[in-house]
Amino acid sequence: MDLEDAVQRCGHEVVGIAPDMSVALNYAAEADIAFVDVRLADGETGPELAARLVERGILVVFVTGNPMLVEGRDAGALGVIAKPLTLQAATDVIQFAVDWKNGVRRNAPARLRLFRPLAEPQG
Repeated sequence: MDLEDAVQRCGHEVVGIAPDMSVALNYAAEADIAFVDVRLADGETGPELAARLVERGILVVFVTGNPMLVEGRDAGALGVIAKPLTLQAATDVIQFAVDWKNGVRRNAPARLRLFRPLAEPQG
């Protein structure tokens, strides 16, 4: 399942696919939501990237093959979902993230583990 395709099918624009933290930070000015893996081409830099993106007001969801890698290192991210993703799981998480960014709080999709409480005020 291609996350880029799922984002587009949901009617949203993909700013870019970043292989490493440097490229991702270059896209940051154009992004509202980022789906971040823990391991990028420059190493296990996903949590640091997430923290930097969150500081810039970007909502982050980790997408990783091993969700345990973000235990205690969530960096302010909304949550984590395990790969591989089905189209339905990706669509559910994308819509949930968009709703969250827009201030709508509802129960998370089954495969998304939230790091933030549902009652968290908008920020």
